Amino acid sequence: MKKLFFVLYACLCVGLWSCSNDDEPTVPNEKQDVVVSFEDKLTEANTAFAPTEGENYGEWGYKVTSFTDSKSLVKCNSYFSDTWGFGGGFTYTNTTDVTTPGYLNLSAITGKGKEGSVYLTASITNPTQLDNLQTDKYQFKGVYITNATYAYLAVKDGNDASGVVKGPFTDGDYFTVTAIGHDDSGEEVGRSTFYLADYRDGKSSVVNTWEWFDWTPLAGAAYVTFEMESTDTSEYGMSTPNYFCLDGITLTEK
Repeated sequence: MKKLFFVLYACLCVGLWSCSNDDEPTVPNEKQDVVVSFEDKLTEANTAFAPTEGENYGEWGYKVTSFTDSKSLVKCNSYFSDTWGFGGGFTYTNTTDVTTPGYLNLSAITGKGKEGSVYLTASITNPTQLDNLQTDKYQFKGVYITNATYAYLAVKDGNDASGVVKGPFTDGDYFTVTAIGHDDSGEEVGRSTFYLADYRDGKSSVVNTWEWFDWTPLAGAAYVTFEMESTDTSEYGMSTPNYFCLDGITLTEK
């Protein structure tokens, strides 16, 4: 009789536990992030992407091509010239020069990437575009950003190796980059602005470390373009070098 009692009691406990589990809410799987890397693209130190073939673009002898990361998560456009070298869009590089002014220096002011050695240098000299190649799976979350050495030295010291900039930034000056998201049809879906230098309201900040640039306002974009603005302008447009560097582009599952 005692054995039968314990068997019935055990069955009752199992039944109650099962009912309790059925009533508990299901915890959804957390969305996973994926970080884009170009670390495997370069094998030699202090080098950069150097394309040799592309479509003719514009009247200045530029050609345009594109490249992707090893996992084909994003695509970057890139302009180059046999005469001028890098001509805008993106290039990937592991250069470390944080002291030489001028457009030939493609280095980030950090002298390295956010985690590894390879990162992206961008210039909006020509239209600059970054595509999400897997929009069915992922959306943009953000990226790490810093100044290129070329732009940093122009802002901080007034040295761009050409004498075009007005001099070091002073009170009220600023230098920004805006990421603009577009859908497949080209319509704008959102934008986000980052201050690469900010001398407003008593500040005197020029970015020289990798900082997080939030792209959630343009999360659903199929591709991103860029605009830059500076208080150092002339009749020909912005005098501050239109360069910046990116690393750790982060996408998140939809």
